[in-house]
Order: sequence, then structure tokens, then C-alpha cells
Amino acid sequence: MGMTINFHNTHFEISASRMVECPGASVPEIVFAGRSNAGKSTAINTLCKQRQLAYASKMPGRTQLLNFFHVIEQAEPIARLVDLPGYGFAQLAQTSQSVWDKELGSYLADRPSLVGCVLIVDCRRGLLELDYALIKWVGHRQLPVHIMLSKADKFNRQEQVLALRATQKALDPYRVNGHEITVQLWSALKKIGMLDLETQLSNWVRPPVADLDPEINPVP
Repeated sequence: MGMTINFHNTHFEISASRMVECPGASVPEIVFAGRSNAGKSTAINTLCKQRQLAYASKMPGRTQLLNFFHVIEQAEPIARLVDLPGYGFAQLAQTSQSVWDKELGSYLADRPSLVGCVLIVDCRRGLLELDYALIKWVGHRQLPVHIMLSKADKFNRQEQVLALRATQKALDPYRVNGHEITVQLWSALKKIGMLDLETQLSNWVRPPVADLDPEINPVP
């Protein structure tokens, strides 16, 4: 297992409304996606132990598509967290010419530095149509998806287990050609699942040695 990264030293870098405004793909990037009000920004703030980090980039009067945050270690950026806007508003469902298709779709499909997608899902609602659409979209490039069933504190232990099992079963048809999809319970309020999240993200940024291709990294 790789060394767990300390995400506490994370800073806002830039907001981009178009692909051409994105920073250079210089470090591994992890994108946070989900429906509106699913809790993406809260998850980033909780992970980084900063109350307003994911809100620092919001500028009144302008739609921000992609918000980039640098994870710093020993004074050097080692990764980025990327906060996507929430989806689920009417225009997304009604038109194939939406901003999502043109800009976010292009980012998810073409960004070379992407190493994983964190999908926030309200455990009380479960996976919905647009969640499945995103999983299928990133599955085309075999980008691993880690699903966080948020607001798990609203359920008792039995309900949590049932929600976890139901989600795992629903995802079986999407694990095509070995597409990696993992699931965990999450509560920002009660800090449920914090270690699981830190471990998953760390393994994406620094894959455990056992997962590396021996042809590329031969054992001496």
C-alpha cells in the first residue's frame, strides 16, 4: 500500500470556464463530481480540513465550471483536486448542446492528467440517471470511479449496509472490461469514511508498487 497523502496543505489555484483556461496538466488530478447539493464542496473542505476552501473560487455573476486546488507537499504541488459544478439542472437533461457536454465532457474525456473521479451520491437517493451517465462516460477511458454515499449519518447501521450493498449491485453492469468502481459510506458531519477517502485518493496519486507494470518498473 502506498503512503497516505496529507491533503491539509491544499490551496485554491484557478477557476476555468473553458478548457483553454485550465492550467497545465502537470500533476495527477482527481475530479469531484455529483448532482447539485450532493456535497462535493463539503467533501473537499472536510478532506482538506478547511471550512471554506472549495468556496473561495466562487465569483458572483459568473458561472464557474472547473475549480482547481493544488495539493502541496514539501513546498511542491503533487496533485490537484478539481471541483466540478453540480449537475441535475433542467438544461443538462434537455439538450445535448449543454455546457456539460461541450466543456465538462471534453475535460473528462481528454484531460491527460486525470487519475480518478470521485462521485458524490446522497445515500438516501442512491444512484440516479445522470450519475450512471457520468460513470459510463468516464468508463470509456477506464478512469477509475470512487463513489461516496454521502449523508450516511442519516442512516442507522443496518440501513448503511443495505445502501452499500444495493449500490454495489447496481454498479455491476458498469464494471465493463475491468473498469474500477469502488464505493464507500461518507458523512462530512460525523467524519465517517475519512480514512477510506484519503487512502483511495493517495493510491490514485501514488499507485502502490504492486500495481505498477513490472515491464516499466522492473524489480532489481
